[in-house]
Amino acid sequence: MIFVEKEAYGGHYSRSFDKNGVLYQVVDSYRDIEDSKENILITASSDRYIHACPGTKEYRCCNYHVLDIVHGCPYNCSYCILQSYLDHDYVKVYDHVDEIRKEIFTLNKRGKFRLGSGELSDSLALDDTLKLTETIIPVVNSLENIQFEFKTKSAVVERLFNLNPKNIVVSWSLNPQEIANNEEKGAACLESRLLAARLCQEYGYKISLHLDPLIYDIDFPNNYSVLIEDIARYLNEDMIEYISVSSFRCMPGLIDIIRQYHPESNLLSVDYIKGLDGKMRYFKTTRVYMLRCVINEIKKYFNKTFIYFCMEHSSIWEKLLGDDPGDRIEFEKKFPWNKI
Repeated sequence: MIFVEKEAYGGHYSRSFDKNGVLYQVVDSYRDIEDSKENILITASSDRYIHACPGTKEYRCCNYHVLDIVHGCPYNCSYCILQSYLDHDYVKVYDHVDEIRKEIFTLNKRGKFRLGSGELSDSLALDDTLKLTETIIPVVNSLENIQFEFKTKSAVVERLFNLNPKNIVVSWSLNPQEIANNEEKGAACLESRLLAARLCQEYGYKISLHLDPLIYDIDFPNNYSVLIEDIARYLNEDMIEYISVSSFRCMPGLIDIIRQYHPESNLLSVDYIKGLDGKMRYFKTTRVYMLRCVINEIKKYFNKTFIYFCMEHSSIWEKLLGDDPGDRIEFEKKFPWNKI
């Protein structure tokens, strides 16, 4: 169900809903709705929408920037950080579209930026309703210094085919289907994601892939080998912008949330150690084993693609990729967008 705060009524979304016959209910505030992933709240409150990805100084991070228009996700992934980061389950959507566009424009002439949504939401899962692609893509394509990434676990790509793919990357977070069945409840199946990615490639969009978080189980090598083989069957390497790889990590409190709400999760079958950044991680020997397996498989099919680790230590970069990417600014220079 869609709810619109009284102060947001008459704004961008209620006008759009009225025009397109979308049903909604006006409420005084979030206190008047059930706190459920099935609910969307259009809010009149404002925020600072663009910020640098938080990263951490102890592990290598790029200089990615995030556009947060939506807080919350309709999917129910066991490992999702939003379970411990947000104080609500409903999907909160900021109504100030003109302010959001202006904030994107503030990045103009300040150097090159990789900007994306998908940190506090799924970028495309609700696009049929929110039409954020239609809001963002024309603005980004009017600038020459921004590459925008829509990151998703959905197969909701239809609106993209009415828009210009010029400065846009559409990316998918992927895990083997066996893992997805257990850990990514509500998300599109692997085949649907890969088919959607292929359709986007055929239309002209650059694609990126995030094998993150890698999740360990007894069939880990075989499961991820099959996943990467499937990726190679569906996608053209020349249209893949980059592939990120990283193992599961989280703040300590999330483990108790997983134990309470996702008792069937594979994430509860292993031990963790607290990393340098305070996050719980697989033991380093396990991480190296997992990353090595996946990197070796990726290189069998994708030799030209830029591959990087997200939030891994420089020692792991050197061991597995033969290179320390350096600080955020140096790391960022390695991305294809910054070499054009």
